[in-house]
Amino acid sequence: MLDGAGAVSDFSIEIKGLAALTRKLGAQRVNDMIRKTTLGVAEVLKGHLAKYPGPSHRPVVWSSRKQRAWYFAMRAKQGLPLKYARNSDSMSQRLGPSWATKNQGQNAIIGTRVTYARWVQNEEEQQPMHRATGWITDQGAIEKAQQEGAAETVWQRILGSWVKE
Repeated sequence: MLDGAGAVSDFSIEIKGLAALTRKLGAQRVNDMIRKTTLGVAEVLKGHLAKYPGPSHRPVVWSSRKQRAWYFAMRAKQGLPLKYARNSDSMSQRLGPSWATKNQGQNAIIGTRVTYARWVQNEEEQQPMHRATGWITDQGAIEKAQQEGAAETVWQRILGSWVKE
């Protein structure tokens, strides 16, 4: 599950031959392997989400005149320069390094406490300026991990490490 300031996406992993593997290795060992696999895949997703895109797209692509007016009024009211500077701006919550992972049962959760994350990286709520700049969305990270075969790679690594034990 990807959880970013209210934005949630789910993905699942299918393990073929799970019943036979459980009979051979035991439920506890297989459950441990599944937990390590889901956390490993979550780490791959986190890596995609944490990567900053290139420089901001110019000109800024606003969703509306109202959004543009609000932005400049808010910056002026706070006494901030009108141009936002990624990571060094006093309003920045450092989205990239904020992403974290944890296991929850056999599932893994990827999340951030950055309050504006959903407008930057949620597939359904991403604002035009962030899409134009090239920020990957939660769904984009899942699709990229699927194309890379991340789940299979992590599972094979976990399975391989068990065989070496």
